[in-house]
Amino acid sequence: MKLLPQDPRLTAYALGEIEDPKEHAEIKSAVEASPELQAAVASIRETGDWLSAELAKEPAPTISEFEKAQLSQAKQPSAKKRFGGDLLLHWPLVAGLAAACALAAVIWLPKMQQAPVEYAYHEPQQISPAADKLHVDASMKAVEDLETRTQQQGQRVAKLTQTIEEFKAEHDLPTGKSKTGSPVNNALTLPQKSAFASSSSSSIRMKQVGSVAVTSVQVDLPVMEDSFTVSSGLRGSDSEVGLDLLGTSELAKNVSVFGLKTRPEADYIARQQPPANFNKESYDLIEETDFRSPLVAPLSTFSIDVDTASYSNVRRFLNQGQLPPTDAVRIEELINYFSYDDAAPTDSLDEGGDPFSVHMAQTTAPWNPSHRLLRIALKGYEMPWAKRPASNLVFLLDVSGSMNQPNKLPLVKSAMDLLIRRLDARDRVAIVVYAGASGLALPSTTANNRMTIAHALEKLKAGGSTNAGAGIELAYATARAHFIEGGNNRVILCTDGDFNVGQTNRSALADTAEAGADQGVSLTVLGFGMNNYKDDMLETLSNKGKGSYAYIDSSAEARKVFLQDIASNLFKIAKDVKIQVEFNPEHVKAYRLIGYENRRLKAEDFNNDAKKAGDIGPGHSVVALYELVPVGAELTPPSVDPLRYQAVAEIESTVPNGEVATIKLRYKQPEGTTSQLITHSVQSDEILPFEQSSDDLRFTTAVAAFGLRLTGSEHLGDFGYAQIEAIAVDAIGKDPGGHRSEFTELVRRAESLSKSQP
Repeated sequence: MKLLPQDPRLTAYALGEIEDPKEHAEIKSAVEASPELQAAVASIRETGDWLSAELAKEPAPTISEFEKAQLSQAKQPSAKKRFGGDLLLHWPLVAGLAAACALAAVIWLPKMQQAPVEYAYHEPQQISPAADKLHVDASMKAVEDLETRTQQQGQRVAKLTQTIEEFKAEHDLPTGKSKTGSPVNNALTLPQKSAFASSSSSSIRMKQVGSVAVTSVQVDLPVMEDSFTVSSGLRGSDSEVGLDLLGTSELAKNVSVFGLKTRPEADYIARQQPPANFNKESYDLIEETDFRSPLVAPLSTFSIDVDTASYSNVRRFLNQGQLPPTDAVRIEELINYFSYDDAAPTDSLDEGGDPFSVHMAQTTAPWNPSHRLLRIALKGYEMPWAKRPASNLVFLLDVSGSMNQPNKLPLVKSAMDLLIRRLDARDRVAIVVYAGASGLALPSTTANNRMTIAHALEKLKAGGSTNAGAGIELAYATARAHFIEGGNNRVILCTDGDFNVGQTNRSALADTAEAGADQGVSLTVLGFGMNNYKDDMLETLSNKGKGSYAYIDSSAEARKVFLQDIASNLFKIAKDVKIQVEFNPEHVKAYRLIGYENRRLKAEDFNNDAKKAGDIGPGHSVVALYELVPVGAELTPPSVDPLRYQAVAEIESTVPNGEVATIKLRYKQPEGTTSQLITHSVQSDEILPFEQSSDDLRFTTAVAAFGLRLTGSEHLGDFGYAQIEAIAVDAIGKDPGGHRSEFTELVRRAESLSKSQP
């Protein structure tokens, strides 16, 4: 079947009105094969969603005393008229829908005419600086298409209004407008003939609650134990619409009111629209790791993590005068936000050098001097910018309505401009945008065409719902179409993560990112904004997409990500980097890894090359911190019953210079499939008092303690913000960019907030 975006059957399909299974399957197949049809379907559904939302804001009609008398004497339709009988049961909703449709047509059609130009899909092609006219022509075509769809949608609204009016006239129903204009102050009960219960009833109520006028329409089906209430009211200057739905039968699960469907009674059903500043952010649960005995669990295995999003997100909360949610604090991302003076490999990768160096150091724990800290640090080879591989970058930009804030889309555009200035003719740039539908705002072009790229950026505007799934598919397709062998092929997603239409399932989106990584296209995720920020979604996509994840809360952070850390954020020198530490029970009574809770691996995953892990980029600093309880210190780690089939030797610390632990690392070359092994050992006599340890070790300790304090860790005791600040101030050392100094200020803010907030 061949369909055009203007075909009315496509509108019927988008709204779920195709009843013939065969025709539905044919249209579905045609849509799945055409990005243009997918965009049209998404646009139609977005329009339907908007209309439903506008209708839901309209109050139910008031009824005059004269109309009450008319309704009480109205002749009931025959039970054979199934269509009329079913709709009559919901007559107040039908009347409200009629009134709302007329208003929606007045409000919505002008909005559609003034809507920002949609981003039309184009096949990827080469663009020169002189090709701007092509973009203008494409934009004009998009305007014409939008006008056509606007006319079609207007016709549908008019037809719907006419159908409702005809039905009302046929059954002598009220017009929804009080002839006296007076409010209905008492309940009106209308006996109804029902296929479900002879005692069913409907009622309309309008009540005054303070300064709030609330109109309710209620349908009760006692036998089926179903009821629903639609309420609307004006509160101050904000219009709010609430929906109360209760139900235990199949009827309640399928009844649709203004596009909102009922759910089982066990679900939370009724809620008012949240205020504009309502916080809808979401984070994955983090459960702090307790101490483990090496007699029970001698191996600690995890994937490296080069993400930094948690630190700048925590900073955003503190700068707003609020302590961050506990689950927003990922301690390893706080630690790895900073650069350290650990020496990088001196031999280049072309000369056979390792992609990163490994450094280890031990000291005493300042919050418990009887415990020790083991710092394991990796430092990536510092690749000269001139020797970087060519890049094929596809920017995937969220231009939905939720991004229409100064700290979102405008910041995205300025951040992109910083990066593009660093690229040259070897590199390619494309821009894919998504809102209700996705489109190619800039086909893949060489990065030296800066005027063309700037023109495309300038035209980006935010509006609509967020259909990220379609955008991700198009972005990966664009990246694959211009794949550079041996180069840096990457999708850069800029969003607040609030995906609300199309494919919104986190697992399915993560599968798309993982499949792209398997084909050699990495995913870098850059988060923006607040209140509706979906950190859990973005972290998952980043992990599966084999890239880094940063949160940009300011223009200063944009400069850090795209200028100071550009090489490490865009390129990789080693992939699937795993760490496994084996502790010697002769010296270690118990241990725990601080942070990395969602990066843990099974012991057997370490040698399994099919198991993916984190990548490391040029100049990256990756640090892990263990807290160790030496043999003889007071601590009772979680225990298990004595083993029946294992012989447990008596442990005595008889080797003064023995090994505390063996550290093993596995990594693959960027294009490799087989891992390489690096092994180091930690000696028991390599321990320095905390005051004599390096600036990097002490600063790492301060950042880790800060994270533990923010999350309320029981392992920190009464070690407070003042002690953390003192350590950080003393360990600032070299501070390019002033990030360590900024950290000390954040510690002071957290201390002040902890005293003022419960």
